[in-house]
Amino acid sequence: MNARILRLMRHAGCAATLCAAATQAGAQPLPATPSSTPPGATGTGLRAPGWPQGPGPAPMPAPPPAPASPPPAPQADTVLAHAAREIGIRRCYAAINVVSARTFAGAGHADVVLDWDRQAPDDAPFFSLTGLDFAHAAAVLSLTTVPQPAGCTVLAERISSAPLACRELARTELAGYRASPLVPAVTVYTSPGRARETVTLIEAPPSCVIVRREVRFAGAGGP
Repeated sequence: MNARILRLMRHAGCAATLCAAATQAGAQPLPATPSSTPPGATGTGLRAPGWPQGPGPAPMPAPPPAPASPPPAPQADTVLAHAAREIGIRRCYAAINVVSARTFAGAGHADVVLDWDRQAPDDAPFFSLTGLDFAHAAAVLSLTTVPQPAGCTVLAERISSAPLACRELARTELAGYRASPLVPAVTVYTSPGRARETVTLIEAPPSCVIVRREVRFAGAGGP
C-alpha cells in the first residue's frame, strides 16, 4: 500500500488527500516534482513556452565543411595569342590574349596574318591581322603591340559592316557620341568618357563599314 501511494505522489505532486493517507500510513511525502507535461498541454509532445525541460538529446555533430572551390582554370589561348607565343612574344602576350579573347567571342572560325622582327621578336613591335567568321557576318581585327619599359602599348582596330545606312546605325548605336566628319562619306564618333576610343563609319551603300579603334599606352592601365 505504501509503495503504491509513493508512486502516485510522484506523479500527482502529492495531492492533499494522498498526503494525508500517506501520513496516516507512516510514509513521508515526497517533494513535488513537475510533470513532464505542462498545465494545459494535451499530451501531443508539444512543450509550453517557459515550462521546465530536462536535458534534450545530444546535439547532432556539425556537418564537415564544404570542400573549397577549385581555382578558376586559366584562360585558354586564342589562335592569335597562341601564334604570338609560338614566335617568341612574351612581354605583350597577356595583352594580345585579353584583347583577342574579347574580340573573338562568338566567332566560329578565325585565322591570322603576322608581322614581327625575326631577330628580336619580344623587343620589337608585333603586327597582326585576324579574319573572323561569324554565323551571318565577318569582321577583321588589326592588333599592334609595342613593348616598352612600362609595359605594352596596344592599338586595336575591329572592322566590320552592317546592312543599313551609317546615319541610322549612328542614331541607334552611338547616341551621345560626338560626330566629326573627315570627308563626305567618313565620320568619326567620339565619347567624352572614352578618350582613347573612336568609332568611324564609312558610307558604302547599301551598307555601312564600321571601324572601332582603341589605343592603350604602356603604363596607362589594362588592355
